[in-house]
Amino acid sequence: MPVRLLNNGNNKIQIAQDFLDKSDGTITINGDGSHVLIGDGANAFERMSLTCGPSSTVHIGHGVRLASVQIYVCPHSKLLIGHHSAFANEGQVYVHETKPITIGHNCLISEGVNFWVSDAHSIIDLDSGRRINPSRPIHVGHRVWLGRNVSVFKGAHIGDGAIIGAQSIVSGVIPGNTLAYGSPARVVRENVSWDINLLPDDGSDPVLSRERPRPADGSARGAEGRLALAEANYRTEAVQTVLAAVLACQSWRGLDRKKFRRLIGEASSAIPDEGPASVQHAVLLAEARKVLWLG
Repeated sequence: MPVRLLNNGNNKIQIAQDFLDKSDGTITINGDGSHVLIGDGANAFERMSLTCGPSSTVHIGHGVRLASVQIYVCPHSKLLIGHHSAFANEGQVYVHETKPITIGHNCLISEGVNFWVSDAHSIIDLDSGRRINPSRPIHVGHRVWLGRNVSVFKGAHIGDGAIIGAQSIVSGVIPGNTLAYGSPARVVRENVSWDINLLPDDGSDPVLSRERPRPADGSARGAEGRLALAEANYRTEAVQTVLAAVLACQSWRGLDRKKFRRLIGEASSAIPDEGPASVQHAVLLAEARKVLWLG
């Protein structure tokens, strides 16, 4: 069904006709002085909602896909979305104070991702009576992949090519071409990219394989070397087993509860002492314990 456009004032509207004809949703522009631009090939479906206040700016690029996303832009603020970015279902983009949100080209925004430039309520210092939680802008670079149910809060700055794991909370700086995960999101791997297609998988894990202890000369001679390699193999298998169980199930239902608890214990003792993998394993094991407690 066509988009329902409610222009309640004197505003500049540049919306591609194919978007208006073929999309599903409502655009409401209140007051005067706003500029709403939506490029060619953009598409909205499943009742997308866009509401703008007076003197606001909304620029949505060519080929952008918006699935049941709720967008609110307050008076005198700005939302910029680059070309060919895609938003999955049930997302929220709230520019509810005057700091802007900018999202680059070719981004993949998964289901349930939320953007908030402020806390939505005021926190007051009792001595001075002043508000102490001001809003801050949000910046998402080009080709960023945000996993399911990620929350991007005020002050977030995500670099080009970054990947944010599911259910993470981002409120700080995430460098480009990194993988970040957690609450708050922390970088667990650097120098990575991503592809929307599932490429062939050879079954190896380069992170865990790289971190197995080796003698300084690169070989594993003698009983000491064999013992180190055996310990590394055990640590790797324990971590892989519990993480596979957690990621595959998302709940303990269907798993043997005692076995799940034992695997968590084994994997806890297998966490490396330092390095990016130690952070990654610790975060995912915390998720495993949460799953067990909630069960």
